[in-house]
Amino acid sequence: MGTAKSIIRIGIGAVLAAWTALQATEADAGANIVYWEGMRLVPGQIGKLEIVKPINLWKRENGTMTFVRVLEPGEQYRVYSYDEALGGQYGVGGGYYVTNIKGHVLYKTPSREKLKLVNPGRYGAKQLAVGTVVKEALARVAPGVEKEEMEIVGVRGKQHVYKLDIDAANEKLAIETALSNDQVLGIEPVLQQAKRYDGRDGIVLAAVNGDYFKEDGSPTDLMVHRGEIVMTNTTPAAERTIFGIGADGKPMIGNPDVQIRVQMGQGSPYPIDGINKPRRAHQLILYTPYFAASTKTNALGTEVVLTNVQGVLNGNGTVTATVKKVAVSQGDEPLQPGELVLSGHGRASDYLRQAKAGDTVQISLQYDQPQWSGVKEALGGRYRLVAGGQVQSFAIAGAHPRTAVGIDRDGNVMLVVVDGRQPAHSQGMTLNEMAKLMGELGAVDAMTLDGGGSSTLVVRQPNGQLKVENKPSDGFPRPVANALLVVYKETQENGDSEEVLDDFETESKWKAAGVNAVGAAVERTMEKAKDGTKALKISYDFRGMLGTSGVYASREEAIWISKRPQAIGMWVYGDGSGHWLRAQLRDGRGRRFWIDFTRHVDWVGWKYVQAAVPSDVVLPLMLETPVRYMETDAGRKNAGVIYIDGLRAIFR
Repeated sequence: MGTAKSIIRIGIGAVLAAWTALQATEADAGANIVYWEGMRLVPGQIGKLEIVKPINLWKRENGTMTFVRVLEPGEQYRVYSYDEALGGQYGVGGGYYVTNIKGHVLYKTPSREKLKLVNPGRYGAKQLAVGTVVKEALARVAPGVEKEEMEIVGVRGKQHVYKLDIDAANEKLAIETALSNDQVLGIEPVLQQAKRYDGRDGIVLAAVNGDYFKEDGSPTDLMVHRGEIVMTNTTPAAERTIFGIGADGKPMIGNPDVQIRVQMGQGSPYPIDGINKPRRAHQLILYTPYFAASTKTNALGTEVVLTNVQGVLNGNGTVTATVKKVAVSQGDEPLQPGELVLSGHGRASDYLRQAKAGDTVQISLQYDQPQWSGVKEALGGRYRLVAGGQVQSFAIAGAHPRTAVGIDRDGNVMLVVVDGRQPAHSQGMTLNEMAKLMGELGAVDAMTLDGGGSSTLVVRQPNGQLKVENKPSDGFPRPVANALLVVYKETQENGDSEEVLDDFETESKWKAAGVNAVGAAVERTMEKAKDGTKALKISYDFRGMLGTSGVYASREEAIWISKRPQAIGMWVYGDGSGHWLRAQLRDGRGRRFWIDFTRHVDWVGWKYVQAAVPSDVVLPLMLETPVRYMETDAGRKNAGVIYIDGLRAIFR
């Protein structure tokens, strides 16, 4: 009876696997790819069934019910139908049914919005204020960063929308600013900015264009980079909005301004009119090396060079320095690393002339809104699209490409780009349409960044390369003043720990590829398990094949490793074949690494193995192919089966 039961179990497993594969194949033929609770939704699916207590699986044929086997706790199945026959039964595909017995099964269903994506004919297409979503694709860029692309058809025609969701709870993700060519003056495409910042203090996963800018390339309003003010506001309060990352790491949108004063020695404080802005009549401007190679001022004023600078130029702080030089009626003073220059005209010039070399100078800074004190990153935009959950309205016409940043109710950040000015591809949106879209996408606060030909989205691709994702309206990426970056940071881990990457207990879809192999297959099974009730079964047939033969097993949903691992480990039920067992990693640069668990699987039964991870891998790290089971020796090529369980990452 034990043998017969095993045969039945394998048989139904194969049938259900084939049915699932058929559904997945149909899904690939043009439907959206959507995941829900770790499971890929397929056309026709309405939910999933989790087995809580042992229960029978039945086959319906010609009006009769045939017992197949007992389903065990922990098993999960897609559900395609439900009817009231025999007290209520769930259809799990292929003519198989499970009776709805309270306490034995748990039925779950995804949101209607997710069901619409894979069953548009059944649930209706997703409707937005700007039109109907006719196509949608979702993908994971890295842990905590999801990419969504939508094609929308509305009264204006086609719209192409790109959205990035950034998980605020992921401590390894940071939103930072980038500055064109590392200085205020000048412009540079977003892609080039992202590439320059990539690797400085993390891996750049994505980027969008930032603030509006002037003819000299300078941003129009406040910019804070790595905790230091790079630029202060130049436009009236009613014409600007600022996005920032606060001292606590939380995103915020507001309209702050900063008051700056300088005191020379024991003299009276004097107001500074801004940082790294062109000097106007009677103004006092503070210049830093971020501005350019020099102050670019004329000789009609006085400039004081400061050295021995202590402190950081940010809100609610004080910077002290020593006067190095006082230059009267010269202008265009060089900006050297570690130095600052105070530049004054008219009345401000008269104030600076009292300075003498060796004097102590104090510069105090304070935001007019306390929550912006110590802000880590900030850059400007213009229109507040959503404020406090309320979608704003505008008396401004014109549909154009748009870039926006939003914050949802959980503090997560969304970056949204809409292409435009390309009728066959995307028309673009008005401000009112963009505001409604951001509200429908879940933003409780949102604002525009620069738009038009500046609208650019850059995303790191699976091959590790940064690439422009959208279609800028100029036909090429326009150079811009600054950008917002999504950066993956590596944090220092303390102590030994492990992260289970897959225990094969819950449903996860795996696939097998054979190279120079007669056959290769993979399935989750209850035939053998080291821990729990299931393991991954890998079957192969290398007989009679030339060259290097291999079976490569990988999970359909990518396996990301959030910290730097020392090793990858797993339990292996060997078949004594002596074959080579490896894994394949891909790091944040798109580089592939092959690591060895063992050169020869020469044991039968369970054995724990580990493969060391190279120390120079760059996070985020993907376990691209967890199992590469290979043979190069023609004399050892056979057919067999191995099992793996407890796939994990080891940290030290």
